[in-house]
Formats: sequence, structure tokens, C-alpha cells
Amino acid sequence: MKLHKAGEIYNSRGVINVTYKDRPVWIESISEQSEVAHVKDLETNELKIVPILELKEE
Repeated sequence: MKLHKAGEIYNSRGVINVTYKDRPVWIESISEQSEVAHVKDLETNELKIVPILELKEE
């Protein structure tokens, strides 16, 4: 996913399905400078810091 798209999803008021390594995640925040996102795995509630390029919009 591109940084711009991650920002749009994060700022959106709707629910947009996003995955990281085929697992559903919720974007908690993004860092434009380091191009990473803080995400919550929706199945385990585990918080992770992941590269934005590895996120996929479903």
C-alpha cells in the first residue's frame, strides 16, 4: 500500500478492510517519516509496527 492511501484509510470515517500478511488489521496510527503503521491484529488484538508497503486494502 502506498503511504498516501494508508493516510486516507486512517483518516476515513468508514470501515475499510486492511490486511497484513493475510490477517485483518486496524490502522491505529501512521508515521509518514518512517513509512510504518501501528496496527492492531483484529484476531489477536496484538499491536504491531509494520511497513506501510506491506499493508493491503481488501
